[in-house]
Amino acid sequence: MSVIYKILFEVQLLHEYYLQNTKGISFFEQTTDQQRADFLMEKLRQDQYRLLRDWDIQPLPATAVLMKNYHLRLLPTATGFKGAVEVKKVMQGSTTAYTPFVPMPPDAAFRFAIVPRNANALAFTSTRMRRTLPAQYYFSNDNTTNTKVFPSLSVPVPANDNTRQYEQGELSKVGADVSEYLNKPGAPPNDPSQWRKIKGNGFVHEGDRLLLPFVFQYSFPSAVQVTNGTATLESIAGSTSLQRTFTTSGASQVRLDFSGPLPDNSLLADGWYNLTVTGDNNFAAQHLVYTSRTEMYKAGNIGVIELRADTAGDSFAMLDPDGTLKTKLQPDNTKTPHTIYELRFRSRSSYWRYSPQYGQTLVFSNHANNLLTVADPNGARTTKEPWPFSFNNRLFPVTENNITNYEQLLPNPRGLSLTSDTDQRLYADVVVLLSKIFPQGP
Repeated sequence: MSVIYKILFEVQLLHEYYLQNTKGISFFEQTTDQQRADFLMEKLRQDQYRLLRDWDIQPLPATAVLMKNYHLRLLPTATGFKGAVEVKKVMQGSTTAYTPFVPMPPDAAFRFAIVPRNANALAFTSTRMRRTLPAQYYFSNDNTTNTKVFPSLSVPVPANDNTRQYEQGELSKVGADVSEYLNKPGAPPNDPSQWRKIKGNGFVHEGDRLLLPFVFQYSFPSAVQVTNGTATLESIAGSTSLQRTFTTSGASQVRLDFSGPLPDNSLLADGWYNLTVTGDNNFAAQHLVYTSRTEMYKAGNIGVIELRADTAGDSFAMLDPDGTLKTKLQPDNTKTPHTIYELRFRSRSSYWRYSPQYGQTLVFSNHANNLLTVADPNGARTTKEPWPFSFNNRLFPVTENNITNYEQLLPNPRGLSLTSDTDQRLYADVVVLLSKIFPQGP
């Protein structure tokens, strides 16, 4: 008897850093599935999609055991991974369907860690530099709240909050548009000009940072002085809670420990909680978190992808309601594909600052003046808006009199190192060597 394996699910990790062309147009701006497929295939053909050289996917130890029990195998791909499961063939009329060889219970959950391969693994990814919680990404195909939009595993970007101190590149929904914060000089933080509408949707953002251990450091905003307060971890249903009081002794962080027992000597279970922190000077904050005392949270990891067998039978499900795989062979020999999830990562944005070599003066064309500020006292010139890091060199369209009539080459920051000013504006410095493209004068 032959052994049959079919693809149960696939996860694609799509990163803007590797998915831009020389004109700054990204994979996420393509409007049709065919355009997206062609764009990605060209990047793969040119060996320009290298995310999996920076990040690794590893099943958590408990998941490795589950995979063995359910005859599930992990198959690496150029953009992520697939799960192939041993199946039995069943006929549904003239359609060939497949059921797992070992039936999966509804609560079966397979968890995979995103692990950095090198120190720069997150340097080109859009993330906050300063965070209140050391939370890692938690992605799941669970859509019982019916808020996610298939195929993205990210939760929706929240509406703009004028009380929040946004960082450069951070996403927020401003009106009807998902936009990124520019942190432009010379404009108030809440000014509409500080926001730039992004192209594409379903991106990973700070709202996906949900995973915490039961013991962690809580960091207060720099503008807030808290000396004492209370932290409460309460289950979503409100049936279980654990409260801790704290003093900071003037520090900007406090260690919160919820690993201890409840009054009945039981321990808080892994799951969803509301973390509420209050303190003197009218400080109050609430965070939705997924806390775990198991192997899910490991310091240094990027996050965890959890794929559940039971997702209420919607488009995020791996199985149809009757327990068969999504993939099927139709009577006309066409194939119904397996479920493909996506994680869409944005590239980190920074102001690109060009400095001359050996104290010379950069001599740019007049067209470049539309893109760069005037030289500062050190002779450096900076892009007027932040731009995302890119694996490719970038040609910028220069528009004059509402007509785009020129493209200016600006070399990319390659070192991925950032500096910031007192307003937390991020700069990527490029020392420009003498060349025909960038002549330098005395």
